[in-house]
Amino acid sequence: MDSRMAAAALGRQGGLARARRLSADERRRVASLGGQARRRSIEVAARIERNLQYAAAVRDLAGGTATVARVTRLRTRLPGIYPGRD
Repeated sequence: MDSRMAAAALGRQGGLARARRLSADERRRVASLGGQARRRSIEVAARIERNLQYAAAVRDLAGGTATVARVTRLRTRLPGIYPGRD
């Protein structure tokens, strides 16, 4: 028997001893908590998947980035930059 099997056997013994010690109501409560945690985990995984699909759709719709020509001088002033001077 290797160390993994020994650890599993000891863990199983501990779990069974705990189950014997708990009342039926406590076992029911613990099982309910486990079910709730599993449900929340599945919901979160689905939400993450939907968010990633949404992000991919947005990325596809956005297309490529627009190229901007760098301009050092303009022919006229930019409107609204210098109020009262236009």
